[in-house]
Amino acid sequence: MVTRISGINSGLDIDKMVSDLMKAERMPLDKLKQKKTTLTWTTDLYREINTKLSSFKNVLDTMRLSGDWKQYKGTSSNEDAVTISADSTASAITHSVTVTGLASGANLSSSAGVTDNSLVGGTAPNTAITAGVNDQLNVTLGGVTKKITLTANASYTNASLVTELQTQIDNAFGANKIQVSLNGSNLELKSVGTAGNEPQVIMGSIAGNNGLTDLGFTDGQSNKINVNAQLGTIASKFTAGTLTFGDFKINGVSISYTSTDTLSSIMTKVNNSAAGVNMSYDDVTDKIVFTTKGTGQSAQVSLQNGSAGNFLTAMRLSTTPVTGTDANVTIDGVQSYRSSNTFTTGGVTYTLKQTTASPVTVGVNVDIDSTVDKIKNFVAKYNETIELMNKRVKETKFRDYAPLTDDQKKAMEEDDIKLWEDKAKSGLLRNDDIVKSTINDLRTLVSTSVGSASSTYNALYKIGITTVPYNSSAPQDAGKLVLDESALRTALSQDPSNVTAVFSSQPDGISQKMYDRVTKTITDLVKKAGGAGTVVDSVTTDLGNKIHTIDSQISDFDVRLAKKEDYYYKMFAAMDQAVGKSNAQLSWMMQQFK
Repeated sequence: MVTRISGINSGLDIDKMVSDLMKAERMPLDKLKQKKTTLTWTTDLYREINTKLSSFKNVLDTMRLSGDWKQYKGTSSNEDAVTISADSTASAITHSVTVTGLASGANLSSSAGVTDNSLVGGTAPNTAITAGVNDQLNVTLGGVTKKITLTANASYTNASLVTELQTQIDNAFGANKIQVSLNGSNLELKSVGTAGNEPQVIMGSIAGNNGLTDLGFTDGQSNKINVNAQLGTIASKFTAGTLTFGDFKINGVSISYTSTDTLSSIMTKVNNSAAGVNMSYDDVTDKIVFTTKGTGQSAQVSLQNGSAGNFLTAMRLSTTPVTGTDANVTIDGVQSYRSSNTFTTGGVTYTLKQTTASPVTVGVNVDIDSTVDKIKNFVAKYNETIELMNKRVKETKFRDYAPLTDDQKKAMEEDDIKLWEDKAKSGLLRNDDIVKSTINDLRTLVSTSVGSASSTYNALYKIGITTVPYNSSAPQDAGKLVLDESALRTALSQDPSNVTAVFSSQPDGISQKMYDRVTKTITDLVKKAGGAGTVVDSVTTDLGNKIHTIDSQISDFDVRLAKKEDYYYKMFAAMDQAVGKSNAQLSWMMQQFK
């Protein structure tokens, strides 16, 4: 770095002189930056059009195949019993439906509660309760957990401790929800409810407090099955006999279990297996329940004992297979049996909801409204796309408005900068070949006849879609579509298949041809300027490669400018030193003549 002397001897404003000289030196750099800005703006404008085209392409993608059109809708005289929907292969027709029986799955559950439904402490309670030491525990009732805090007292009796625990549980859950009593010298809790349907109670510990164990209970102890407890710790709780470990089969699929399994893990094994059933535990009825995933006679629950263990016995489960039932339905006088309450025939999907005392009339009708909405959306998206492209290729180009330099921006207000830049951006895509050719091709397709459709309705103008008359005062509207909804509805009511075929016929439908053309333009624009996620200076795009080259030139120019600035300071420093020496000599000579 050159030592920069600011005119100590000469009295000149060297910084100002160098700054003025560097302004001239920076002019080529400003030109490079302006060129980069123009290319960046152009990239953004191409991507703006690409985004609009992509949105239009998505609309076309939902119209270019016959299956994309919902030509028919279903009606029912009793939707509580039977509903229908129709696809593009259905015919407009009325059917009579009588439901004699619904399809159902198979269910198999425990014959009675599987546990002893008891919650008794394993040891006598500690009757000395100390705050913060052994005064707290968690109690869960029916899935709701509450923290129970006992009043500290060093001299409880078993009976008074029962009263205290009952009081605090009542405060937490309400009276008559859980009963606390003594079973011998140990505490016992019982949930209150209809016999055989008592809610589940689970005891839980609190970290750092011995309240649970000092009352004689263990963490996770429950009156029913704690589905998260290891089976080995609750093996003796089953009233049909102590649980032993091994395996069992369901619909021929073997499920193994060990003492470290939980009921939750066993249910997961069953539900994720190929047995085709869901297994659950009802903690109110205290029963295991198996339910088939499907319906109909083929759906079954068939349990078998395995090579070891007594899971089925302990859970009070029968090995007699149970099966589902088929739906019994009569359509137009023809009776049939269906494995599901939802089935499709003749392009019509029936959903049976309840049995019927009298026939239900269902109808398949032309769905004009949804078709009109689909075509209206097409017209709107087409017009949005055409308007943007028209605007860009017909914008006036203001050649006197180049991108502002940093120094120019410093001297202007923000609003003035925006107005200037709007002028500078205008016309960057004027007469652009890619955009213009796309406009022309889309406008040509609008007037194209579809050879595979009926001559009555084989073009857009024949179904009520025409173009806007040219208006020189609104060039952005050139080529836009106008929809005569009344004419469209008339055409749909007379020949819905051919109206939709104008769009969906393959391979010459309007939607398919526009889809192909828009896809090509999107590809061309991505090659030109990249997509939404492409960095602006990507060398894989035409404009990005140019921007990348300019960035390199700017970087090189910055280095040259730094050297040039050092050169000017070095030159002026030498001049200032020379002036200093001259002044010193002159001063010495003046002293000699005194």
